[in-house]
Amino acid sequence: MSNLLVTITDSVAKIVLNRPEFGNRIDMAMVKEMTQLINEFSINQDIKLIHLTGQGDIFSQGRQAPKEDPENKPSPKTAIQIRTEVTDPLLGVYAAMKSCQIPLVSSVYGDAFGLACAIAVLCDVTLASDKARFSLPEMKSNLPPTLAISAVMHVVPRKALAHLVYSTEEICAQEAFDYGLVSKIYAKEIFHSQVDEYIKKMVTRDRVALSAVKEYLNLAPGKDYEIAARYASNLLSGVLSSQ
Repeated sequence: MSNLLVTITDSVAKIVLNRPEFGNRIDMAMVKEMTQLINEFSINQDIKLIHLTGQGDIFSQGRQAPKEDPENKPSPKTAIQIRTEVTDPLLGVYAAMKSCQIPLVSSVYGDAFGLACAIAVLCDVTLASDKARFSLPEMKSNLPPTLAISAVMHVVPRKALAHLVYSTEEICAQEAFDYGLVSKIYAKEIFHSQVDEYIKKMVTRDRVALSAVKEYLNLAPGKDYEIAARYASNLLSGVLSSQ
């Protein structure tokens, strides 16, 4: 049984992390399924946007650690096993989000910790309620969150990211906005209706226009000015010629 709820309505594919009794924690099966869904929606011409959120009051409290039997501890995994079973799937979902042809919007009402924080921030637009909390707590267990860092370092200043990782502190929505993790904050009382309005407005745009903006924002920053300008011209010309 899937722990993701998936619906498609009015050109919006909605993916809901659906484990509220476990803080919507994300296991590796969910990571792989999410990757597959994003790749499928990316090439579906009837879908303009992917909305990622959590069931209930929590976005997600992070990755679900594998269950261990204290009486039958397995032998330590090899580096190859860890890469195959853990790191490659995580990098796979990050890559799918980055390369997706259409924008992803995350709506974060409550906690977004660890892996969930990285996924929420990696979305093209991150909407948060004023009760949302963000953190990268892995260093509490002496686990350097290098994969999460790789996912968000393009949007978060180095000093702010170092603080999040080393301190493991939870930060509020306003701090997350100041750091560049969040696009917009809404009061919790009107959060869900405002998210709906935001998404409804986005999908009034043509798919090709939404895709062009995403592609440019992903690839143009850091390029030489002249190259970035020419790239902008080529993308705009392609959009205009398709209308």
